[in-house]
Amino acid sequence: MGFSALSSQSKIGLIILALLIVAVIISLVWISNFLIQLIRTARINDAKEEDYPLFADVSYFYEKGNRERQEDSLYISHLDDYVDYGILACVSDGMGGLKYGSEISKYVIDEVEKLFPINFYDSEVVADCIKKISGRVFEKYARKGGATLVMVHVFKDRLNFYSVGDSNIILIRNNIATCLNPKQTYSRILIKNLTLEGKTTEEAYLNKKGRALVDFIGNNNIRVNYSQSSLKLFDGDIIVICSDGVTDAISLNSMINLIGNSARKTAENIKLAIRMKNFQRQDNYSAIVIKLNKYNF
Repeated sequence: MGFSALSSQSKIGLIILALLIVAVIISLVWISNFLIQLIRTARINDAKEEDYPLFADVSYFYEKGNRERQEDSLYISHLDDYVDYGILACVSDGMGGLKYGSEISKYVIDEVEKLFPINFYDSEVVADCIKKISGRVFEKYARKGGATLVMVHVFKDRLNFYSVGDSNIILIRNNIATCLNPKQTYSRILIKNLTLEGKTTEEAYLNKKGRALVDFIGNNNIRVNYSQSSLKLFDGDIIVICSDGVTDAISLNSMINLIGNSARKTAENIKLAIRMKNFQRQDNYSAIVIKLNKYNF
C-alpha cells in the first residue's frame, strides 16, 4: 500500500515537474524572442540612416505652351535600378527663338541617359561629363542653338544636383519651397556687381537683357552649378525639376499650395494651375516631381 501510494505521488510529482519545465522553456522562448525583437529595434534605431533608403514616388508632365513647337526634353532613369543606383531625373529646355532648340535638348537628354548609372560620390566628375556634352554641342552648332539642363541624382536619403542655365530645381520641405540652383542669367551678374558697389539692384530687374543666359549647354567653356556635398533628404520632401515655363507662371510660394498626397497629384495640380493662368505668351512647361517617402506605398 505504502509503496503503491508513493509511486502515484512520484508520478504526480514528475508530471508537475515536467509541466514546470515546459512552462519555463516556453517562458524562456518568449523572453528570448522579446529580447531579440528589442535588439532588432535598437539596431534599426541606432543604424546609420543611409542603410534605410527613402522610397521615391515619381511623376511628370510635359506640356506645350503658346509656342510653335515643344522644345523641352525629359529623362527619368528606370525605377527598377533605384535601390542599387538611385534615381536620375533631368529636364532640358531648348533655347527659344533659336533654330535647333528641340534638337539640342533631346541630344542632351540622350547623352545623359548614356551616362547612367553615374557615380553618386563624385559630383565633380559628373559635372565634367556635362561640360563635355556642352562642348560637343558647341562644336556642332557654334552657338546657333542651345539648351538648359537641370538634373538631380537621388540615392538612398541623399541628393546631388546639377544645373546649367535658368531652369529650376525646387525643394519643398515643411511647407517652404526653396530653389536649390542659381540662375545663370545676365540679371544675376548685374545684381552681384551692383551689390558689391553698394548700389540698389533695381537696375538689374529693369534691364531688358536681364533674362539673357550667360551659360547654357552649347556655350563655350560653361560653368556647371553642382552640389559640393550631397543634401540630406527627409520623409515627405518633394523635389520639382522643371523648365522656367513652370516658375514663370507659378511662384514658389504658390507652389506650396499645390502639394498633393502623391507625386502624381502634385504634378497634376501644378500643371492645371499653369493651364488656368492662360498666359498669352506661356512658354512650354515641363516638370518631374519626386516625393520621398519613408515607406513604399
